[in-house]
Amino acid sequence: MKSKFLFSFLFLTLCFSFNSCLVEDGVDGINGMDGVNGKDGVNGVNGQDGQDGAEGPQGTQGDPGNDGQDGAGLDEMAQYGSVSLHLSGTRPDDVPFTDNTEFRFLGLDGEDYVDYNIIIPTEMGEDTQYFFNFRRFLTAPDATYNPAYFDWEVTITNPGEETEEVDLVETTLNNYGVIGEDNKYFMLDDGYDSDGEGVSNMQLTNLVFEPENGNHLSFTYHFTVDGANNDSGNELNVSGEVDIYLFELIE
Repeated sequence: MKSKFLFSFLFLTLCFSFNSCLVEDGVDGINGMDGVNGKDGVNGVNGQDGQDGAEGPQGTQGDPGNDGQDGAGLDEMAQYGSVSLHLSGTRPDDVPFTDNTEFRFLGLDGEDYVDYNIIIPTEMGEDTQYFFNFRRFLTAPDATYNPAYFDWEVTITNPGEETEEVDLVETTLNNYGVIGEDNKYFMLDDGYDSDGEGVSNMQLTNLVFEPENGNHLSFTYHFTVDGANNDSGNELNVSGEVDIYLFELIE
């Protein structure tokens, strides 16, 4: 009887346990809310800039570039010689100045040779009088944009002989700007003649004329112009050298 009771109790316990295992799972709970984001931390303090490194050695020098080509026509325009000019005096603002330049270029228009680079000999009994007319431009000739030139008309009887005589010298310095070191400038646009008013001590020295050498003419010149007769408004000293080749028209 006791054994039968124990068996019944054990059977009921197993049945209860088995039924408990067959019960369905419960519903998942609701997800919790996200937490509040934390605050950003304080920016760190910047460190000091490091010292500059030592300068590196200089690199090897590159090969020289090729020479550029000369502008078209410049060699041709400069091959017949030049006229140098040295000026000294006082500017219109009473500042002393000196100025040096060279007029190198000749116009190559054949119709202009009679004005720019011509020699005309004239027999006068036993004497020969030569009229030299030459002009050299400061830059490549251009009557519109580059009209700065130095023009000469010189008449000489028997050049190179004992009876040599300079009969007349007429010069024109056209549209030439004198620029000072302070970048202030004034213009000279004057004519200076050996028999002109205000011109003194005009001399041509070391005069050489070589008809057999392409009508080569060279000489040194100097003269003084008073203030009333030049655009500086003060006494002006003018000097320089002429070293040119002239043309002669075939009649």
